[in-house]
Amino acid sequence: MRVLHPNSFIEDPTRIYRAVRFAVRLGFTLDGQTEGYIHHAIDSGIYTQMQNQVRRVPALQVRLKNELKYILEAPYWQAALELLDHLRALRCIHSDLAMTPRLWQQLRRVSRWLDRFNWSPPCIPWQLRLEVLLAALPVAQRRPIATALQLTEGSIERLGQLDATEQAWLRQTAQLLPSSQLYALFSQADLAMLLLVSARHPRSLGSMIWRYLTQWRELSPLMDGDHLKTLGYAPGPQFRVILNATLAAQLDGLIQTPAEAADFVRQHYPN
Repeated sequence: MRVLHPNSFIEDPTRIYRAVRFAVRLGFTLDGQTEGYIHHAIDSGIYTQMQNQVRRVPALQVRLKNELKYILEAPYWQAALELLDHLRALRCIHSDLAMTPRLWQQLRRVSRWLDRFNWSPPCIPWQLRLEVLLAALPVAQRRPIATALQLTEGSIERLGQLDATEQAWLRQTAQLLPSSQLYALFSQADLAMLLLVSARHPRSLGSMIWRYLTQWRELSPLMDGDHLKTLGYAPGPQFRVILNATLAAQLDGLIQTPAEAADFVRQHYPN
């Protein structure tokens, strides 16, 4: 792959990503001089230039996002990221962004989960991989960069809330909690947030989130509204309270059969 003129990458830094994408996709290599032009463009402060131009030339960031999408949704995304990191081109996203063993581990963990399960609602693989990359940035920079790249509102909000969510979960799970309380904690978050946090904290939170996603979230309740009616309870606001309490007892192993669920309701919520 050979660039047409020396200032090509300075005029449009997204061409670095396009060159990498085509090189990896087609099995080509970058011409030595072209690689030199890329290093020159990066060293010239191109990241700062791009950030200063965001409001005046937002199309630059849109093109960068599109190139990231093409790369991160392709089967060769790992090879492309390796080459971008070698070229130090991830600085076009943020001056501090670089691949580390920990960041590779996070990306591969998320990718394994995305490949293994048909999640409902589904997650968009390239978008979640990009969120993992942006989550590696300083906390204060995550939301502005996501906004500049014109990511979805959901992605922007997740990245903006990620640090607070992680700190809250780490604090609340520092002591041993029953399954029902962990269920209540994690059920407030969307799937993408759960996968993102699990990838970033595989030892402290990952195993608990794994149990929530693969066991507790798919649990069939022993009691529902129709069962309550057959027990003589009239529909109303109390239904939700009773059902939540019954599900918590089921999660904690206090009840295991429909008969035990009915006894639990009669005992704790006399009709």
